[in-house]
Amino acid sequence: MSSTRRSRLARLASLLQAAPHLAPAYEEAKRVVRAFRKPAFYEVATRCNLFCEGCYYFSDDFKPIKDVEDIGTWDRFFAAEAERGVTMAYFVGAEPALHQDRLIAASRYFPYGNIGSNGTVRIDPAVPYRIGVSVWGVDADTDADLRGGRSFHKAIRNYAGDPRAILLFTLTKTNIGDARRLAEIGRDNGLPVTFNMYSPTQTYLRKLTEGEGNDRAFFRISSTGSNLLWDDESLGEVRRTMDGLIEDFPDTVVYSKAYNAWATQSGPLYDIDPETGIARDCHSRMVGQMRYFKTDLQQGNEKCGTSDAVCSECRMYSGGWSSKFEPRDVDLVSEASLADWLEMIATLGRIFLIERDASRQATLAA
Repeated sequence: MSSTRRSRLARLASLLQAAPHLAPAYEEAKRVVRAFRKPAFYEVATRCNLFCEGCYYFSDDFKPIKDVEDIGTWDRFFAAEAERGVTMAYFVGAEPALHQDRLIAASRYFPYGNIGSNGTVRIDPAVPYRIGVSVWGVDADTDADLRGGRSFHKAIRNYAGDPRAILLFTLTKTNIGDARRLAEIGRDNGLPVTFNMYSPTQTYLRKLTEGEGNDRAFFRISSTGSNLLWDDESLGEVRRTMDGLIEDFPDTVVYSKAYNAWATQSGPLYDIDPETGIARDCHSRMVGQMRYFKTDLQQGNEKCGTSDAVCSECRMYSGGWSSKFEPRDVDLVSEASLADWLEMIATLGRIFLIERDASRQATLAA
C-alpha cells in the first residue's frame, strides 16, 4: 500500500470517528464500490441505426472486424470471464440492442451489468441489467439534428416504467434547454434521469481543426464557429441548470451537486500526461486488471472505455463516476467534503446498478 493511500485511510478513519453519523453511508459506499471491483468492457455490436453528431464509436481509425457469430462461443467466453472474476460487465459498441442474444448469454454469468443503448430497440426483459437509454434531445428538431433521426419518443415508449432503464441525457451547448422537459417526461413515465456531458473525440476535433465539410453521417451540423465544445459560459449554464433540476425533481433526477461542480469546472478534469495527452488518473483506463474485448472476442488495445475521447476535454460520465471510487485528498478535507463524496458514491450506485431481483418486474410486465 502506498504512503498516499495510507495517509488517506488514516484521514478517513479520523473523519468517521468525529462524525459517526456518516458510518452507515460509508458502509453502503463500500458495498457499492465492491460491485465494481473487477470490471470489463465488452463490445457486442459494431453497427448502429443512428448517426449521432461526433459519435464516440465510429472514429477515423474504425476498421470493421469479423464478429464471432456462434452464440455458443459467446456463452463460453462469458463463462470464462465470470471465472476470471468479473463483477461488472459494461456492454458497449455501436448499438448493443441489435445483438440481444449476446446480452442474454452474458446475463447467465455476471452479477452486475450496464448496457449503453439508444433506446430505439427494446431489450428483452430477460436481460437483468441496468440500461442507460441515451437521450440527446427532447425537442424533435434537436433530437434529429444531433442523432441523425428522431429517436427520443420511441425510446420513451419502449422503456416507460421499466425498472432497468435510466434516461442518460448527453448535454451539449445546443440542448441544455431540453433538460427540464426531460425531467418532467421522466417523472411522468416512471423513468429516472441522469446526465452525461458531451466530450469530443479525436475524430471530431480533427474535423473542426481542419475545417472539414459536413457529411451525412457523424459530422452533419458542426463547424469551427458552431460546435459542441464547452466553454466557461456554457459550463456555468450547465452547473446552474443541473443544480436546479436536482432540487426540483428529487425523485426523478439521479445526480449530485458535488459531482456537477466537479464535472463543470474550467479546464481538464484529470492529470494529463504532457507527452501522451492521456489522463493518468482516470479509472476508465485499461490498466491493471481492466480489459476491453471486441466482437471477435479478442482483447483490444483501447486506452479507456471510450478510446477516441480526448482526455484533456473529457467530461464523460463513465470516466468521471468511475474516478470517484476512492476518496481523494479534496474529499477528505472536512466532514462536509466526506459527506459529499459519500453522496456521490450513493448516486453512482443508483445510476449504474440494479439488483437482479428488481429486473424481474420487467419480465413480469412484458
